[in-house]
Amino acid sequence: MQVTGWFSSLRERHANQTATLARVVDLPGVGTLTLARSVDCLGAMCPRPQLLTMKVLGEVAAGDVIEVISDNPTAVEGFPALALALHCTHIGTVREMNDWRIYLRKAL
Repeated sequence: MQVTGWFSSLRERHANQTATLARVVDLPGVGTLTLARSVDCLGAMCPRPQLLTMKVLGEVAAGDVIEVISDNPTAVEGFPALALALHCTHIGTVREMNDWRIYLRKAL
């Protein structure tokens, strides 16, 4: 009975966390986007950013937009090609002070 209670509370926390992940960003030249998820790849070396992105894309619905945050220039360069391979749309990449933010829309 305790295991069921623990598992239920874990699922509830995850559901609440997932619900609060959506946020709105203003992408220069594109406009306002509602993000379904954000993938933190800071400090990650290839191929980890790509693998994490593929995992998250498998978890979101068609048409959802995700944000990938990376500080690895090599990984960032590969995202437009990765988007094509995954049948996603590369909406844009924004250079921040210490990182890049890549925006992808999952295909319908």
